[in-house]
Amino acid sequence: MIENIRRNAARNIPAQLNEKYRVEGHAWGVLDTPLALENKHRFTRILAADCYWLSGQHENLVRSMLHFLSLEPTARVFVIAGFHTGRARLANFFEVAEEHGLEPDEMYEEDDQGKRREWLPERDNGREDHTERKKWLVICRLKRKAV
Repeated sequence: MIENIRRNAARNIPAQLNEKYRVEGHAWGVLDTPLALENKHRFTRILAADCYWLSGQHENLVRSMLHFLSLEPTARVFVIAGFHTGRARLANFFEVAEEHGLEPDEMYEEDDQGKRREWLPERDNGREDHTERKKWLVICRLKRKAV
């Protein structure tokens, strides 16, 4: 998988930018690798898209986000996810994130037509229409909680 991402990056990122990026694998929550040690609190922007389906890994994912996220007050994690695996899994992720020190700076749902609405951890008492639900994304900017 990593090799495929490297090929895609090489094919789609101009050659003059080769020194500006690298493609590396990372196991969520494993923070003692050379990559993790070299990049602790290094990134002011982290993009995490559609990686929330494994509820048992939410804590590890949040640990990695906090490890790599800069300590600068403007640093953010951009969260984007569809509801194809259910709203409850995403709600769980946001609960775990808050428990460990990340809070929403902005958070909403957006449909395939660009219509926005308030994020809700549950809709229609849990009886949300599955087909309709798949038309929406949750979009959120997470920041470190103020100490």
